[in-house]
Amino acid sequence: MISRRIILRYRGPGHVRFQLPPELVTGQAPEALMSALRKLDGVYRIRISGNKLSIRYHEAFCRFEELARGLRDIVGELERQGRFPAPVKAARRPLTARLKETTVVKWIRERVRDVRETLTAFGILARQGLKRGPKFLHDPKALAHEFANDVLVLYLIRLHWHRIVTQWIPNPIKHRYEWAAVFYMTYLLVRSRLPKK
Repeated sequence: MISRRIILRYRGPGHVRFQLPPELVTGQAPEALMSALRKLDGVYRIRISGNKLSIRYHEAFCRFEELARGLRDIVGELERQGRFPAPVKAARRPLTARLKETTVVKWIRERVRDVRETLTAFGILARQGLKRGPKFLHDPKALAHEFANDVLVLYLIRLHWHRIVTQWIPNPIKHRYEWAAVFYMTYLLVRSRLPKK
């Protein structure tokens, strides 16, 4: 029975709210339900919003128990008349789609994406090193130092990217010390790339 799935969410003096099952809020069901409820003694305001039913009534003419019994009888009668659409059974999703949404699979996919991004960054740095040509042969220590600096910068950007976008950019004054550190590190990085005299 549909009436057994109606849940009482609030009860106050002359005011009650129910949560309705989907059958009672689709198609012509809300209008039929409200029309029947208006005929109950003491009920003066009915509102259905989403799956919530709000009823205001005069307690002098109608007690809560009578109202609840009346609601149950109305829903039962409308159900016998076939006024409610049959619930649509949700199609069962394939196993692969359900597995993709598990926490473990999501975590693995995030780690794979991180590794892929890191390898792409290493590839860019390696190509830049190869473009410099024989510098590696003349000064491998300096090249290794620059490579380590680049890796550190990329790692810090990757680590703080979410905070940069969601916190630091919208509130630059509040995060002024973080921005000062960013500008100082950028200065050091640019300075280290300038040709030595």
